[in-house]
Amino acid sequence: MKYQAMSLKRQAAEGAYWTGTSSVVVTVLQFAQLAVLARLLVPEDFGLMAMMMVVIGFAQAFADMGISNAIIHRQDTTDEHLSSLYWLNILAGIVLFFLLVATAPAIVAFYAEPRLAEFILVTAPIFLIAPFGQVYQALLQKKLRFRELAVSETSAAAVSAAVAITAAMAGLGIYALIFGQLANTACRTVVLIGYGWPDWRPGWRFRRRDLDNYLSFGLFQMGERSITFLSQRVDQLLIGALLGAQALGYYYLAFNLVILPVTRINPVLTRVAFPMFARIQDDAAKLRHGFMTMQRVLAAVNFPLLLGLAAVAPVFIPLVLGEQWAPSIVLVQILAGVALLRSTGNPVGSLLLAKGRADLGFYWNVWIVLTQIPAVYIGATIAGTWGVAGALLLMQVGYFWSSYLFLVRRLLGPCLRSYLATFGPALLTAGVMAFAVAGLAQVATFEAYPLLIAQVGIGALLYAVLNWLLYRDQTLSIMRLVLGKSA
Repeated sequence: MKYQAMSLKRQAAEGAYWTGTSSVVVTVLQFAQLAVLARLLVPEDFGLMAMMMVVIGFAQAFADMGISNAIIHRQDTTDEHLSSLYWLNILAGIVLFFLLVATAPAIVAFYAEPRLAEFILVTAPIFLIAPFGQVYQALLQKKLRFRELAVSETSAAAVSAAVAITAAMAGLGIYALIFGQLANTACRTVVLIGYGWPDWRPGWRFRRRDLDNYLSFGLFQMGERSITFLSQRVDQLLIGALLGAQALGYYYLAFNLVILPVTRINPVLTRVAFPMFARIQDDAAKLRHGFMTMQRVLAAVNFPLLLGLAAVAPVFIPLVLGEQWAPSIVLVQILAGVALLRSTGNPVGSLLLAKGRADLGFYWNVWIVLTQIPAVYIGATIAGTWGVAGALLLMQVGYFWSSYLFLVRRLLGPCLRSYLATFGPALLTAGVMAFAVAGLAQVATFEAYPLLIAQVGIGALLYAVLNWLLYRDQTLSIMRLVLGKSA
């Protein structure tokens, strides 16, 4: 038993190392791509892409019928089951492709943007490509083969950046963003098949009985995904419809900047945590310890990045992205708070899936959508994009507390004090750091480039020193995790 626990701990550390390495590389590539494209494209291009990605992203929630996580959750999957699930994914992709094409006129009418019709037709093939690799991705994750998953993600990000930047330099406008998305999907799918094919190949089998035990889990998961995505993109949906492509472009860039750390850092642990939590789902003490550890580590990384970004935004955005993006500065500062609070709720998803409670996640996100839509609408009508960002921040504060009451407490038992304690150290040290960095811009007489370098350097050093002095044990634990060590 002790050996098995150490083995799982070692596998988790190695998984976090590979996923972390991938996240660093992908984050750098995506940021470089965003910075270059922000110089080559106009806000309206980003706004049009945001309109499409709301639709595409919502459809992607249905792409694998929630089957991938069901494969990871269940420990009795057979080759026959996998074959039927594989062809179900292909069929779902084909249906979504034609459904998206058929609904393009309605999407155009909703946004009152005729150009979207052509763009949607060019982007829709994503749903014909992605399903071929989805089962292989689930199998690699289930087997804790995170090195292979890291290669698939980094190679896809590199190809996507190269294609998008080349297309933008050729003057293709919004098509640079579209071609980048297609290239990312195609490259990732090819790599996943290349790694998975030697171990398992789909047979010519499709049986309804093979799907029964997976669809019950998958349908709730599919519903939860779609509602989650809608809850996270309802702001962009309404901004596009109410305020137009240019306003959405400013908001979309700000949103991508603040959400990048969360979408790249959180999966470092949540992707590893889901299969690990699934193995210990019946051991309440281990599950609670693992969940709190994950939250503590994520807070220590996410909080300084997001608060630091808010502090340097007035210098960073005009300098790096260009003066044309100045309206995004305040949006970045407000949305950084939204992303910080969302980063604390995101890991709860791994806990829900490991316990087989996708239904709770579904109901929770239905509640978020129902409360967020009126809040975002009111914010947009009162103060435009600033009003939307402010409304989201207020709502997110309420969701933080209610998430503990209705999800965390239900799955782990009463643990409010330890739950809050996982965030306290990072919030304190990152808050002091952000205050100092923002103050430096007010008193410094440097030019823009030296000032930004000084802000980043002093901020990183101050955060490291504070954590070393105040929370040395936690800092050492995080360093071991980053280095891929299990002890």
